[in-house]
Amino acid sequence: MDEVDKIIMHQLHAVDPAIEPTEELSGFTPEQVVRAVSGCLAEIRPDLQLPRTLPGGAMALRFGVASSLAQGCKDTGYRGDIGYQTFLYPNAVELRRLLMFLIEQLPRERQNAEDGASKTKSLSHRELLQRQIRKELTQQLKTPWVPQFARSVGNRKSLGCSSLGIEFRPNINLNIPSANPEERSKEQQQYFDQQAPNVFQQTASSRVDLIASVLHKNELDRWGQVVSDSALLFVASEEPATPLISAVKSAASADEEVSPLQELSNEVQELRIQCETLLTERKTHAATVAALKQRETKASEEIARLQPMLKLHERTCLVLADSEENLVKLETLLKTTQTKRQTLTLQWQDYRKPLLESLEKLKTAKEAQEVQGIRNNIEQLEQELQAKTQQHNELNATLRNASQSLAPRKEYTRRIHEFIGNIRKQRADIYKVLDDTRQLQKQLNVVGAQLQRQFNYTDDLLFQSAKHDLHAKRAYKLLAQLHANCSELVECVSLTGNVTKQIRELEVQIDGEKLKNVLTSLQQITGDIQKFEQHIQELQGQIRAAEQPRAGS
Repeated sequence: MDEVDKIIMHQLHAVDPAIEPTEELSGFTPEQVVRAVSGCLAEIRPDLQLPRTLPGGAMALRFGVASSLAQGCKDTGYRGDIGYQTFLYPNAVELRRLLMFLIEQLPRERQNAEDGASKTKSLSHRELLQRQIRKELTQQLKTPWVPQFARSVGNRKSLGCSSLGIEFRPNINLNIPSANPEERSKEQQQYFDQQAPNVFQQTASSRVDLIASVLHKNELDRWGQVVSDSALLFVASEEPATPLISAVKSAASADEEVSPLQELSNEVQELRIQCETLLTERKTHAATVAALKQRETKASEEIARLQPMLKLHERTCLVLADSEENLVKLETLLKTTQTKRQTLTLQWQDYRKPLLESLEKLKTAKEAQEVQGIRNNIEQLEQELQAKTQQHNELNATLRNASQSLAPRKEYTRRIHEFIGNIRKQRADIYKVLDDTRQLQKQLNVVGAQLQRQFNYTDDLLFQSAKHDLHAKRAYKLLAQLHANCSELVECVSLTGNVTKQIRELEVQIDGEKLKNVLTSLQQITGDIQKFEQHIQELQGQIRAAEQPRAGS
């Protein structure tokens, strides 16, 4: 199991580098178990929000975290026995089975280099969103391209529907410009070039079909604008179409009065011109506003630069207003400052001398302490060196003795060959016992069949003769009783075999339970129960303390 544990440790360290590897899974603490299982579940199902650490202190929080992780493992598809005890009181056998299942369920795309680099840290919400976007884009890129007029049929086929059930409804108001550009005015030509939707955009709705719309428009152009009552009813049931300018006009319409559609187009043209003028005015005003703001910032900077110079000029003007008197004041102020400076230097010298003397004393004392500390360290290092050399000599002596007392390599190989030979011998004995068991089962089946045939024959013979002979009748009853007793004996023997088989299975289960360290788990459970009782007592004391002032009031 050591190799299996090493493989599991390697995989867990690749999933979460914060997991410290150990030699065996039996040395895993509950905190390490929770972190390993939560990391694997986060890789398998990124949509799950599970805690990554086991909280300390309150046992209720620990039980809640363990129960949520157990439920997450069950949702992933784990069918073994799992609960909060698997995480709070880990067992090496159950933990190995759980971690092997989770490692097998890890996604295969994490083996790529990009995903391998991203696994050195825990995934954030941004990385999860990028992974989902990448998955959606790859799925869309794998789907084949479908033209716009056939996307409704393609979507129906992708959803499992048949394309034969599509209603090919035409667009009654389909607008196709005429092939002769001389029949269109300049405004109509500009509209068709820049703003009018094309045929595919007009039939992009899922309720109409391109081919049916083109055929319907062709029929209208051939037979005129005469529409039947059924077509009008069909138009009323459709969604309101976008207003379009009619592209087919007769030559006589040019001499008639202006139609409402032309009036609307003229109004649209005027509004467009007004909108363009307003946009140009807005741009000019925005440019002027920007220029004014720039001038304002420059003026504020210039004012901030001139303010200190202005203060300096004001002070010089005040001084020059009465120059002789101000010079006398400045001379007296200079003399007083010089005298103050001399007195302060004398005071500083008087105060500095004792400080310098104390500093010299402290330096000498510190140097002496450092020298003494260095000497002590040297003595300690010499003692440690002597102890290390003595330990080295002792270890060399033990190594020589061990090398002399150890068996040579040939002895180990001989023992290994003996073990292999014993295993092969045991295997041959097992196969021999199995063959004997099969042969014995065949013989039992053959004998059982012969006994059944003989019983049937004897039963029939005695039954026929019992009708006329009293002794044969008594023999028939004894035969029936003998058959019943024999069947009971066979049943008892089979029950005895089943009981012995169950006893062996129970012994194997008892040996397995002994390996699970039940005593340590029971000790941990009793400790947790005591913590629960202490927590409950503390809560009861807090409740009583809170109720006493209320009763007093």
